[in-house]
Amino acid sequence: MNLMGTRLDVVMMGDEPVLSDVWAQIMSETERLYRMLNRFDPASEISHVNREAAVYSVKLNDELWNILTDVQKYHRLTQGYFDPSLCDFNRVILNADNKSVRFTEEKISLDLGGYGKGYAIERIREIMLRAGVSQALVNFGNSSILAVGSHPHGKYWGVGVENPFLTEQQLKIHELYNQSISTSANTPKHTGHIINPRLGKYTTERKLVSVVSTDAVEAEALSTALMVADEVSVRSMKKTFENAIIDIWGGL
Repeated sequence: MNLMGTRLDVVMMGDEPVLSDVWAQIMSETERLYRMLNRFDPASEISHVNREAAVYSVKLNDELWNILTDVQKYHRLTQGYFDPSLCDFNRVILNADNKSVRFTEEKISLDLGGYGKGYAIERIREIMLRAGVSQALVNFGNSSILAVGSHPHGKYWGVGVENPFLTEQQLKIHELYNQSISTSANTPKHTGHIINPRLGKYTTERKLVSVVSTDAVEAEALSTALMVADEVSVRSMKKTFENAIIDIWGGL
């Protein structure tokens, strides 16, 4: 099923009537998030923010407020390398008094594509756990994956990281149990799609980053940031996110 602009595959273990209802909830929730966070949809809430926040303070609903404060947290923890403003998130002013946002420059525009899949995965996890689903694998376009519990015939879900420039080569196989993995990379078909906010330029390096975490949002934000971070910042982020499993392959 194509949702949020990419393919979504879900494997779940359980009773068929329960799983059918869970899948319906997953589709509904993912479509709702896409309508809210899709900056290319003029009717979306994030598009409204992008149009108006440089003119006046835009009041946010609780969910979007929480998302942007979370983005702000990861922007700080990654030393500014995770930056959905594609420019300078420090110019995105969040006012906690009335839960509003204001841009201090007209050129600021928020693109939450590097956050949204991780956030959607966490919402999908909540739906599953409420329904009692304890074994599942959620795959968003092979780049964002959630393992709930273990494989029905094993102690974990085996998830491989593939070299995008040599598809028959597995760089690593992770044994996931209640964990998420996010992979960011330049590929032959998508080169130069991740921007370095400090330089204002897209990176074209043949590089791949994978991050395994118990939090899908953390994995998503960190894999994006590490694609463009310098070596000093990479070492610092590895210390900050010491519980995450971080792998970086350059020169692919």
